[in-house]
Amino acid sequence: MKISKKIAVAAIPAVMALASTNVDSKILLMSQEGWEVSFDGAANAFIMKNSVSNVPDSSGGTPNIAFDTYAGVAAGNDDTSIVTGLLPNVWGMTLKAPTANGLDVSARLGLYTHMNGSENALGNGQINIRETSGSVSGSFGTVLVGRSLGIHQSNAILNDMLLFGVGAAASAGNSNTTLGRIGLGYLYTDFQPQVSWTLPDLGNGFGAKVGIFDPKDVAADTATFSATDKSSPRVEAQITWNGDLLATGVGMSLWVDGTYQNTDRSEAEATLVANSVPAGQDEDRDVDSAGVGFGTKLSYEGFSLVATGFYASGLGMRGQHSVLPIMQTNNSNTPSSTGALDDVGKERKTYGGYLQGTFDFGQGTNVGYSYGGNCLKKTGNDMQTRGVMNCQTMHSGMVWHNVTDNFRLIAEGGYTEKTWYLADTDQEDSFGGVGAFFFW
Repeated sequence: MKISKKIAVAAIPAVMALASTNVDSKILLMSQEGWEVSFDGAANAFIMKNSVSNVPDSSGGTPNIAFDTYAGVAAGNDDTSIVTGLLPNVWGMTLKAPTANGLDVSARLGLYTHMNGSENALGNGQINIRETSGSVSGSFGTVLVGRSLGIHQSNAILNDMLLFGVGAAASAGNSNTTLGRIGLGYLYTDFQPQVSWTLPDLGNGFGAKVGIFDPKDVAADTATFSATDKSSPRVEAQITWNGDLLATGVGMSLWVDGTYQNTDRSEAEATLVANSVPAGQDEDRDVDSAGVGFGTKLSYEGFSLVATGFYASGLGMRGQHSVLPIMQTNNSNTPSSTGALDDVGKERKTYGGYLQGTFDFGQGTNVGYSYGGNCLKKTGNDMQTRGVMNCQTMHSGMVWHNVTDNFRLIAEGGYTEKTWYLADTDQEDSFGGVGAFFFW
């Protein structure tokens, strides 16, 4: 079988770096029979300086320690580390069969690695398979079956400049990638098992996508009050529009996305919740987790403006359905949390978003600034609990220069601020550093 090799010219897009199965690959192997194997990927590293100040005190002056600082540094300290950013190092492979009967069938495998992993000299950075899927495309659109990026909140992360940066949790002590703006402007969509359908072009700039997903446990601060009886799949959907804003020459993108999952409680979980409910209140034998996200991107010449937001119930503050430990007293081993459910199993409401402006000076040089955060509406039980987070916000600035189509230099800096209910002081984490990306 004769194989030829082609090197593409365009730089690899951000969509590839996370999840796309339609990759403008750098390397393409083709057979005479029409089979194609393409390879794509990216590698990155950053030298970061992080510090944490203002150790929070509870109401009344009781000292507390930060249980989960986004900078990954003990409160009152700072450190220097060499880390992988929000994106891991990626090696992607796509196999495409010859087009037949108007159908394009392909398979995708994505291997994701990073250097982080504390001080183990032998190396203990994780490797994970975030993408393993098959898809078929035709006049009906594209149907994907397998593990790939989720739908809800995907546009928020794909339009974030910190996709190619570090952002929060920039520490070598972190055993995975950093967090970028996850939990500080949107909820992480994650790579998830799914059956999803991207509809064909709907005309007039409209597009849509819908999928059913493997359901997740809904975590409570006290694990016994979680909901884990997953009898129904989760549903996610998205509607997009791309076009020109009133023929002004301003490019405009709009999107709305959503997610919904109903999760029953096991008999043991339901009994515990029933015993904790005050007299006269309904017993919650199941949990509804739902969220809506929305956003826009405006582009004019070299300037781009992105504005996004979300509102959710029973999803948490960082990743969907998660627990987020944040703060504990010096004499306690049990942290308070701001997760999907409070410590008696009641759904929490969360909301947030970010605003970002970038400018392309030409010749490969760009600058950007963003601000955003996530906040929590406390439940009745939270009002009796010290140490529940109110909000967490982040300012971030970046300068990047594309030396070539395959190599980018980046300088980044910013800080996060966290506030807690009934705490005397807030906490601030600052970060800054330089890094580089290599694309293929």
